[in-house]
Amino acid sequence: MPLADVDVIRRRFSIGLSTDRVDFILYLYNEYSYEEKYFQSVYELLNLLTNELENDKKSKTRYYWIEVINCSRVDFPKGIKILCEYFNIHPLTMEDIATLTPYMKLNLFHDNCSIYLLMKILTWNGHRVQQQQISFYLNCSQNLLITFQEKSFDNIEPFFQNIRNRLRRQQQQQQNNEESSQSPQHHRLRQFNVDYLFYCLLDDIVDRYMLVMEEIANRISQFDAILMADVRSRTLTTLHSINSLT
Repeated sequence: MPLADVDVIRRRFSIGLSTDRVDFILYLYNEYSYEEKYFQSVYELLNLLTNELENDKKSKTRYYWIEVINCSRVDFPKGIKILCEYFNIHPLTMEDIATLTPYMKLNLFHDNCSIYLLMKILTWNGHRVQQQQISFYLNCSQNLLITFQEKSFDNIEPFFQNIRNRLRRQQQQQQNNEESSQSPQHHRLRQFNVDYLFYCLLDDIVDRYMLVMEEIANRISQFDAILMADVRSRTLTTLHSINSLT
């Protein structure tokens, strides 16, 4: 499917552009190279993408992960709309990205070999469960993965930091001509298609689920011991606090 023209999109959105901040982080990689670029202007991102995609037709294929982080108070800033239109993302999918929902969603688009997945990231902040919505758009025909999320919680490590470190670490190993016991795993992430990166990100989210479930199970075990030893009114207060964890 052809990409939309950047200049056409710019003219359409040039009137009344919002200053709502959106961060775009672009990861370009394959077995032989790795680049990481940061943008706050969607047009700078799209101009670079247009050039890179054209170059890929003449050289070795590279894979693209675009991390979109909405730092504004607007549900669907224009910068995200522009990016979606550039890649011809379906309007209903754009609506799903903009809508907060308690439910997961999966859409398959067979005409352009793409997948849209909406799910929740769960984290434990030391006192209660925090959740944040994340959307994935995977297009295998374009070697493209886009993740859409809100700004990460201030008191926890940014989401997917271990995945980024794996991508970076292999590049450092190549530059230093060094090998380590973990290098085969890093090679898998850079050698395989972008759908393997998609799998790794989902695996990271599931790992977070398990950590949250383990913490809740520990809290329940502690409360069970208290309940058996103390049936006074303060037990009800503890029960209420556990019930409000989520």
